[in-house]
Amino acid sequence: MRTERFVKPARVAAWLPLLGLLLAAPAAAQTERLDVDELKAQLDAGADVLLIDVREDYEVESGSIPGSIHIPVGELEARMPDIPKDVRLVFF
Repeated sequence: MRTERFVKPARVAAWLPLLGLLLAAPAAAQTERLDVDELKAQLDAGADVLLIDVREDYEVESGSIPGSIHIPVGELEARMPDIPKDVRLVFF
């Protein structure tokens, strides 16, 4: 008697975050954390930086950084083709 084996959706879902980390590893090697003072110094020096506000709409209503663009984190992957590749990106 042959037993069919199927992967349960819950098991697949449990591995998705790990897969995401593995796929993101090359990008993570190119990322750095900036504190507010470092970012301000770079902006004041005229650095070519694009600020991307990834907060939700209700969070942006309380205010945002002038000149930033708003792309909610849930839309980020779909909108990546719209983001320039020739500037430094700062997500907040």
